[in-house]
Amino acid sequence: MYKELFAQCLLVNLVRCVSDHPILIVVSYDAFRYNFFENHRLLSMEQLRKHGTYADYLTNVFPTKTFPNHHSIATGLHPEKHGVIGNSFWDPKKNTVIHIGYEMFHYSEDIVPIWRYNEDMGAGRYSASMMWPGAIYSYQKKNITYTQHFNMSMDWNERIDTVITWIQDPKKPANLIMLYFEEPDTHGHVYGPNSEVITNLLFKLDNVTQYLEDQIQKHNLQSKVNIIHISDHGLISVKASNILNITQYMDPGTYERAGTSPLMEIIPKDGHEEQIYKNLKAAADENENFKVYKKSDFLDRWHYKNNPRTPPILVMAELGYALDDLSAIIPYYVSTYNISVTDEWEFGVHGYDNLVSDMHPFFMARGPKIKKDHKVPPFHTVDLFNLFCKILELPAVINDGNIDRISDILLEEDDPTYTFSSVLFMTEIAGVV
Repeated sequence: MYKELFAQCLLVNLVRCVSDHPILIVVSYDAFRYNFFENHRLLSMEQLRKHGTYADYLTNVFPTKTFPNHHSIATGLHPEKHGVIGNSFWDPKKNTVIHIGYEMFHYSEDIVPIWRYNEDMGAGRYSASMMWPGAIYSYQKKNITYTQHFNMSMDWNERIDTVITWIQDPKKPANLIMLYFEEPDTHGHVYGPNSEVITNLLFKLDNVTQYLEDQIQKHNLQSKVNIIHISDHGLISVKASNILNITQYMDPGTYERAGTSPLMEIIPKDGHEEQIYKNLKAAADENENFKVYKKSDFLDRWHYKNNPRTPPILVMAELGYALDDLSAIIPYYVSTYNISVTDEWEFGVHGYDNLVSDMHPFFMARGPKIKKDHKVPPFHTVDLFNLFCKILELPAVINDGNIDRISDILLEEDDPTYTFSSVLFMTEIAGVV
């Protein structure tokens, strides 16, 4: 017992200037499907799952796209409330397609992401974003202390080294860091989730996960830092022969379109909505490889309908199919990645219904506030905001999550392992790779 207390005191003394507040790193791996662990030996991540807390999967938000899900993670709100209803979408106020930028993330100035909320609580709290979607922009006319713009050429280890410097900054030590990796999504779209390219990328992500743990140990931060590892959505394969020509059912000049496969947002011009819907519905009924919805028919459980940014008509390809926007990007894939596309070539697609299992992301966590050797039932992406607030010791603002679904992840403060479990854990994991 005395040796353990001495070890704790020694670690506290060795830690450099860090925040007096609990420290949380949230790591997102874009398109890392929950069941990638079943077919790949990812030793470092497996150790994290074993020695921390994990769930088999998360139920994410619809559409199962990158920007809607990352903003739901950050706000605890469904897309119909935070307004990021796709990776691109038609904005009726601006009468144009919105792509990533300030406007995308500012449907309402009342929406406060966790990084803004953390800093607003003051008392020496500082937030940081390493390429997290939407975090480089000001909210309530205020930017957070540390931001790195998206830059695919920035080495992954360098990203982590930068995060460590933010945590140890002598004047403004970050206590919340949002860290984003664009893989396996970027290459997954080109090569599909079943490819050797993705297998190699998963191993690389496993290595960078270990590098993060090594740096936490090297800088004696294991008694201070909580880390949550998550993804935003999964990925499925779609053969080139299963790309559907949807535009053939609509007359040119009668509509605008937005979004990417497997979804297409249709914005009919005045007087054309009924005919466009009739044509698409007839084709959908005949071919049975896509569905078409009027806005009034959007499923309530999607939490997608009640926002002016959602379209009058939505087309959704069935699983294993994509829409003809994918055909338009194939020449870019061919020239950029030097591939030869045949009918059997498999691309990677996501965006389907959020109850589809292969759209589900993963969750695992470890740290001084996290239970050890523990598994919890699957919960929802929108619940993560409450988890962040509990770890950061912030009162949760109103959100769509359920705090009861995440309460079993956390140690009670009177648990004797509350401050020491992560020290023992880091000693174990340091020798994995």
